[in-house]
Formats: sequence, structure tokens, C-alpha cells
Amino acid sequence: MNGAIFPHTSVGKWSIILIALFLAMYVPFLLLNQFDTIFHSTLWSDNTANMLRLSYMTTFSVLGLGAFVTGWWAILKQKEYAVLVFFAAVLSSGLVMLLVMELVGIFE
Repeated sequence: MNGAIFPHTSVGKWSIILIALFLAMYVPFLLLNQFDTIFHSTLWSDNTANMLRLSYMTTFSVLGLGAFVTGWWAILKQKEYAVLVFFAAVLSSGLVMLLVMELVGIFE
């Protein structure tokens, strides 16, 4: 283990970028939930808020799955042992577990 903080491989860098985008998009998603109470009066606003929420959730799922695959690929196949890659892999593993639990709950 080399103890580097930043990754050296391109796959490791992609895992960091994907998890950083996920975290950067989380704040606007929380703000969108706060605006949901403001836009409760008209049908147009409700549909707009629901479509924005759906697009954010789809984007979160794609970013989480992408960070999961690229992070573990970098660790297992390319022997990338940077600290941020481990952080991205562990955090995205939790996100994938939440996604799987959500999908299991939908199908029950």
C-alpha cells in the first residue's frame, strides 16, 4: 500500500469524480425538498417538482453505481490503493446497498 491520497489511474480518478458529483448534487436535492412546500398550490408546480425529483434520483443512482463499479475496479483490478478511492468505494457501496433495499421494497 503506497499511502497516496489521490489516485494515479484514470479509473481511480473517475471514481473520485463520480462520488464528488454525487455529493455536490445532494445539496440542491435537499433544497428541492424544501421548495416542495412552497410549490404545493398548482398542478404545474407539483408536476415540475416531481419530475425534478425523479431526474435527481435517477442521476443519483447512476452516479452511485458508476462510483461503485469504477472504485472497486480500480482497487481490485488495477491495484489502486489511494485513500480517496477507498472512500469512494466504501461510500458508493453503501449507496448501492440503499438502492438495492429500495428496489426490494418496491417489488414486495
